[in-house]
Amino acid sequence: MVEEDKKKRILEAALKLFVEKGIDNTSTALISKEADVATGTIYLYFENKVDLISKLYISIKEESMVNFLDLIEYSVSYDSLERFWIETVEWGVNNPDKFRFMMQFNPSPYHTEDIESKFSDFGKNVVKLIEDGIKNKLLKDLPPEYILDFLSAHFTFTVEFIIRTKTKERKIFFETLFDGIKY
Repeated sequence: MVEEDKKKRILEAALKLFVEKGIDNTSTALISKEADVATGTIYLYFENKVDLISKLYISIKEESMVNFLDLIEYSVSYDSLERFWIETVEWGVNNPDKFRFMMQFNPSPYHTEDIESKFSDFGKNVVKLIEDGIKNKLLKDLPPEYILDFLSAHFTFTVEFIIRTKTKERKIFFETLFDGIKY
């Protein structure tokens, strides 16, 4: 239990510092100080800083996907798409540091195909739902990957806007998104 606590403290410290200072501006020495562990302790759990960064990303992505997988239904409808989008936005708003870390990580050189391949089934399922939405004339006949990127970009700037402004609005933001992709 104590060992798991140290690993958790290291991950929490890394998340905090990566968000505050940036991934590349955060040393393992700084992480160990923030986590209140010896610098060498980090290497008991992680091969190096890149391994720490990757495992932090994977743990956050897995956590978020647990929430999202429960929301994905086997057929897409306006209501299911709205519920999925709003709950996804709420996850980002309720986990601002995790959201911000993922936004830093995604365009970084640490975001490799090897890491993303761990989540390819999830992406394929979402694309299939989009394809079903197109086939059933709920969504515009656009490339499914375009619609997925559109959803992702809208999600990102909506979460950033809500965090920044503290607005309670949600439904109108989804309606704005849906207006752009509805059949």
